[in-house]
Amino acid sequence: MSFPDTEPRANILVAYPYWSAGSAKHVAAGGDRVRLVIDSGAFTAWKAGKPIALDDYCKFIEELSPTPWRYFTLDVVGDAKATLANYETMLKRGFEPVPIFTRGEDPSVLEDYYATSDLVGVGGLVGTRNNKGFVNGIMKRIGDRKVHWLGFTNIDYIKFYRPYMCDSSSWEAGARYASVKLYMGNGRYVSIKKADFIKQPPEDVLERIRFLGFDPYVLRKDTAWRGGEGVTRQLSAASSQVLSLDIQRNLGTLYFNAIGQSFIAISFFVRALDTQLAGARDAA
Repeated sequence: MSFPDTEPRANILVAYPYWSAGSAKHVAAGGDRVRLVIDSGAFTAWKAGKPIALDDYCKFIEELSPTPWRYFTLDVVGDAKATLANYETMLKRGFEPVPIFTRGEDPSVLEDYYATSDLVGVGGLVGTRNNKGFVNGIMKRIGDRKVHWLGFTNIDYIKFYRPYMCDSSSWEAGARYASVKLYMGNGRYVSIKKADFIKQPPEDVLERIRFLGFDPYVLRKDTAWRGGEGVTRQLSAASSQVLSLDIQRNLGTLYFNAIGQSFIAISFFVRALDTQLAGARDAA
């Protein structure tokens, strides 16, 4: 897939362990409306006690269809030297992965990575102490070069540093716990729950739900808050898609939504993109 970074797309990140025939089907259906990034999923595999073999990952990337826009090297959790070795091996085999710099590595390794790649991923940011301090320190070295923050999407930090890319799976959290983190625009969120619809929710909430392409009163039904294809899950995806578009338009950062095993969510983001682009055309 090849198109300018400035084009609005459904930015989707899928980890190798989660890829399936269903993922391929929904990405293909989205066509050039999807900007697909593949993560090795090393952390997921490590937690499951099932490490990923480099040969298997290379074969997967080589045969992958649709072709991803970018893909990361196979990192090794807690082993910076092994991560570097994997990256160098992939380069020798003719691949062009995005290298990953993780906490604990010698900062000078960054220069080695940037000598062979226009983009470097920075990992070790999720669920770790003083991750904001680490971001501040490493960004002093990175400067205005292209960087992807893996799993770190603090909006204040995005506004300040304006990284080239970042990703988050936070859109899933609300749907899992029968609530929706509704993006209201201009960096503002509200959390909505089923109980909020027993009475009349605030008018701005109703208007925002309609703006995202949904009938707010459907949320009074129990069925809207359940299931992988429930309305709240679709609404969460649409909300995060609009956030992604806003961040790209106003800050220049490509914000990717990470998809887990529920590959049908890819279609939710594509549909939300279409809704917003159609609305923009009608308003023009």
